[in-house]
Amino acid sequence: MKVIFLDIDGVLNGARTRNPRKFPYVAEPRLVRRLIGLLERTGAKVVLSSSWRLDPIGLLAARYWGIPFVDVLPDMPRSPRRQEVLSWLAKHPRVKRFAVIDDEDDELDDLPLFQPTDRGLSPQIAKAVERYLSGASERTMRLSPIVRLGQNIRSVFKRDKT
Repeated sequence: MKVIFLDIDGVLNGARTRNPRKFPYVAEPRLVRRLIGLLERTGAKVVLSSSWRLDPIGLLAARYWGIPFVDVLPDMPRSPRRQEVLSWLAKHPRVKRFAVIDDEDDELDDLPLFQPTDRGLSPQIAKAVERYLSGASERTMRLSPIVRLGQNIRSVFKRDKT
């Protein structure tokens, strides 16, 4: 089984996503379609890693926007997202290949991380994830080390989600 651990904010929406009323859970249909095409080409399943998973309204919004997820990561408020991913994987030994699509780092350095810019899931990242999941490439796509260091520092201060 192939899995994509999916963040939503910054992946399926971005700086240019229209949201005139500033609603909290908004996805860009064009980016959702790009994700669905990626899933169709790879046969991968989506596990939500997004903070949307922590709010019943967020889960309803994900369904409303057509994000086809099969599961969510466990909520481990004092742990980095990396630990949540590893915990989920430990309980699902049938996973043969996985990728993480997340605009933030949250200590995901040792995992196959694909990080969009502020425009969300690009065709280039979708293609790179496809190549990675098929085994055609081991290349990931990460933001610069300085940006990731800043993200890791920020995540330490917002870690306690209680």
